[in-house]
Amino acid sequence: MARAAMDSLDGVDRMMMSGTRATLVLKKSAKLTAADVKEALESKGLKFESFEKHKVDRAAAAYVAKTPKFT
Repeated sequence: MARAAMDSLDGVDRMMMSGTRATLVLKKSAKLTAADVKEALESKGLKFESFEKHKVDRAAAAYVAKTPKFT
């Protein structure tokens, strides 16, 4: 039910669930408010508990280190 509620929100790129906590990754220009999330959850009969918003910079590059003795 939570996944269906979050899928109904505009701008959600992907969602990860861990127990009762949902982490949403938004599309680059998306805006999401606590009111939007609360409305989506309550429309599916779920209870809204809390909302935290954090901005995390995406990695510019990823590196793989090769060590002679371990590869």
